[in-house]
Amino acid sequence: MPLASSYQFSTEGLDPVGSGLDPLNAFGENRSNDRVAKYGVLGAVFDLLDPVMMRSSPMITATAIEKKHLEKFWVWLEREGAPSLVEQLKSQAIENPKQINSLVAAAFENLVEPLERQYAAAQENGETQRRMTIQLGGYEVYESFPLILTAIKYFDQLRAAKQLALHTQQYETEEEYSDLVEAIDLPKGPAQKLWCTAFVYNLAWPGKFMLGVLDHCYGETEQTVRKSGYGPYGDAMVVNLQQLVDTIEKEAGLFCDIDLMCLAIDRFHRIARVLHSYLDLGKSSQWNHCIEVLTARAAKILEKRLSEVVPNVTNVLRTPTQNAHVLFTTDKVLQAYNSVYLLDAARNAKESLAVNTVVDRTWAELGKLLEVLLERALVDQKAAAFGDTLAIAKVDIAIKLCAIRFGAEYAQIMAKNKDNIERRKLNHTKD
Repeated sequence: MPLASSYQFSTEGLDPVGSGLDPLNAFGENRSNDRVAKYGVLGAVFDLLDPVMMRSSPMITATAIEKKHLEKFWVWLEREGAPSLVEQLKSQAIENPKQINSLVAAAFENLVEPLERQYAAAQENGETQRRMTIQLGGYEVYESFPLILTAIKYFDQLRAAKQLALHTQQYETEEEYSDLVEAIDLPKGPAQKLWCTAFVYNLAWPGKFMLGVLDHCYGETEQTVRKSGYGPYGDAMVVNLQQLVDTIEKEAGLFCDIDLMCLAIDRFHRIARVLHSYLDLGKSSQWNHCIEVLTARAAKILEKRLSEVVPNVTNVLRTPTQNAHVLFTTDKVLQAYNSVYLLDAARNAKESLAVNTVVDRTWAELGKLLEVLLERALVDQKAAAFGDTLAIAKVDIAIKLCAIRFGAEYAQIMAKNKDNIERRKLNHTKD
């Protein structure tokens, strides 16, 4: 059977190269600083292992580490596992705070041997295992011990996976990615899945890479990809989808990072579309099942948030101008902006996130609402005195929201109308 060529897949209307956006890395330096400031040495550990870490339990085994397990593991490490080494590391970090990541990376090498000895002892003795399980904080953490140890032991390989993924940003053609797939010598053993997770996490163009993978597969089903030896790459893409859903859920609160959430939505859409468009995933496919579960999780969060878009905008723009000073000093204006930005991001990804109905309905309702409320705001501006800052601010907010909903050209026209109103009032004052 001939190799499955990626050219057989229709890509019209698709962006086969993906977005090039990595929401989990989009604000990497700031997130790293925040983590270190909040968690200290543990924050640096989080930062270094970020590509292979997630908030929920991995749907595909041995592909990523659950964050809460890593937290409990580190508490055990400080108290029981290697207290002197961790204490030394903390002292070094205080003396050289800017080098904390390098210090933790170097400490990983010294941790491997004592951790291997302690785990081996626990495996050989039931009482030792019971005591260690209690100290770690539960059986689930004990079960994750080997995977955490693998991440620490093969950290240099995980870091190399990140550097390779970042290097691919300069690739432009499918042939380059195809050659890369052929050239990569995947690690053997337990480090393999973690390596692929770290690689895909940092990969800017998942679409191009998957096309390169399929050039070396005898078919386009999950089974044929696995038989060809490239299953870990598909697993890693599913894991990245789960990391993105974790981000969407985490940032769904009132004080969310809307930019991070929108980027996560965009990348989820790109990767999900890659897997569905380039692969033939049947009902029995593990990848297909995982995507369905993750899509349902994301849709549940987004439907709730999208139902708040129209009320949030209404709360701001229907407020009487004379009371606007109270409203504009609260977080409600930010809520309105965030809601509309989120709606726009969900609209671009609505098919992958199964929110077509709620997005289309909300998009239409928002359009009608903004047209009416912007017109009212302009009427209020005309009635107000020249230079009334509250009346102008209300119009400005409406115009900015319209720029997201209707586009920049429409917003520019409305902005000219606003300026003309002030100009006529000024001329009338001079007369």
